[in-house]
Amino acid sequence: MAAVLDNSFKPIAFTLFLLIVAATLAISIYFSRRVRTAGHYYVAGGGVKWFVNGIAFAGDYLSAASFLGVAGMIAFSGFDGFMYGIGFLAGWIVALFLIAEPLRVMGKYTFADALVHKFKSKRVRLAAAISTLVVSVFYLIPQMVGAGTIVQPLIGLPYAWGVIIVGGIVILITATAGMVSTTWVQFIKGSLLLVAALGLSIAVLIIAGMNPVEFIGHILDNGASNPSTGLYAHTGDVFLSPGLKFKNPLDYASLALALILGTAALPHILIRYYTVPKPSDARKSTVVAIVAIGVFYILTLFLGLGANYFAGQGEFLISDSNLSAPTLANFAGGEIFFAIIASIAFATILGTVAGLIMAAAGAIAHDIYTEILGKKTTEKSALRVSKLTAVGVGIIAIALGILSEGRNVAFLVGLAFAIAASANIPALICTLFWKGATERGIVAGIFVGLGLSILLIVISPTVMSDPIFSLNNPGIVSIPVGFATTIGVSLLDKKKQEIKTAVS
Repeated sequence: MAAVLDNSFKPIAFTLFLLIVAATLAISIYFSRRVRTAGHYYVAGGGVKWFVNGIAFAGDYLSAASFLGVAGMIAFSGFDGFMYGIGFLAGWIVALFLIAEPLRVMGKYTFADALVHKFKSKRVRLAAAISTLVVSVFYLIPQMVGAGTIVQPLIGLPYAWGVIIVGGIVILITATAGMVSTTWVQFIKGSLLLVAALGLSIAVLIIAGMNPVEFIGHILDNGASNPSTGLYAHTGDVFLSPGLKFKNPLDYASLALALILGTAALPHILIRYYTVPKPSDARKSTVVAIVAIGVFYILTLFLGLGANYFAGQGEFLISDSNLSAPTLANFAGGEIFFAIIASIAFATILGTVAGLIMAAAGAIAHDIYTEILGKKTTEKSALRVSKLTAVGVGIIAIALGILSEGRNVAFLVGLAFAIAASANIPALICTLFWKGATERGIVAGIFVGLGLSILLIVISPTVMSDPIFSLNNPGIVSIPVGFATTIGVSLLDKKKQEIKTAVS
């Protein structure tokens, strides 16, 4: 069994890498001929079947943070790492019961469309568009970090080249066929990702010679690996109990709140609800996504624990937590198995980045350029602006990815979830379910939630060596403040209106 994962050129891995790239570009070129209107570009003409959309949801959502970051978090932090998987899945329950069908009824192309369905306000649209851009950029950063990290051992290129390659390919995808090709890339990628996770989990159990229950029991009885392997040594009850990474219970609660509420607030997830024909299809596709994502996160438990279990055997060493799953594949099946797993991880990043760039392009081209600035152009001109916007966002993503080398991708995504939940969830919930919400309340809630969450991240241990704010994730503070601002300003508006009416 191969144990060392280096950055040398690997012919088999490089061949599979080229096949993934060629297949992705072929899909984009094929579907580009069907894109004639803005509706086709942004939401695939609203004609995606619910089952395809459900798997595409999974392909979009199961990003580098899931396949690379969560497995690494579990390997290094045990139960606290698995918390990311639990939170990522739990958020879909909120999306299913609160968001899916109402959003499909109210929306058209973007997150902002759903809000202005009620308020008919350029200020609301601008606030929602700015929030979409900020959240998309924060979510893009960990995807690009994952790209650079996986390309290094996959084909032997430096980190920066990995980021550039992924950015370039995704720019081609989104600038040709938009959501049509993005949907099918995500569908294929989601299917492959489930197969890869299942295959690697089975390999772990076969090599360990245990069934799933015995394997987890062994970790519980014997604890984690020795620090010399790159992991932390702990007794089993500590490794599989809360507190190894999150010493402060408030930090744990803050992350949980951000993950549970953040899913239904992610712009690139929300726009997928517009790609199906009917509201009932939105609900059914969400159920399919929950099943697929739930199975995947159960499997990540065995990937993370497997990486931890085999650490120290031979020359098995994980130098980067983001490479836990690929290193495990290299150990379990050599270069061929590693090439398959790493190539699928690469495809995973392509699908997610494509969805994020589509969301950001929609915010700029549709919300700001067309609706706010009033550039009522022809369909041909609108498509050109959208595609140019996708190119610009892709270039920004490349630059930010290069600057963020070395961070755990799951941790970075957790921050994006907190920002999305702080800015977007109060606006969505109040718009959909509270008649008392006002235009000023929605705008204020979005900007306060957005600004406060970013400020708390900047002054937290994530950025500062001597932090002012002690929690790593701001969700437990910024999300309630976002709700309080939306409700408070709306009530104040109502009060002012009542006084004005009484005086007149």
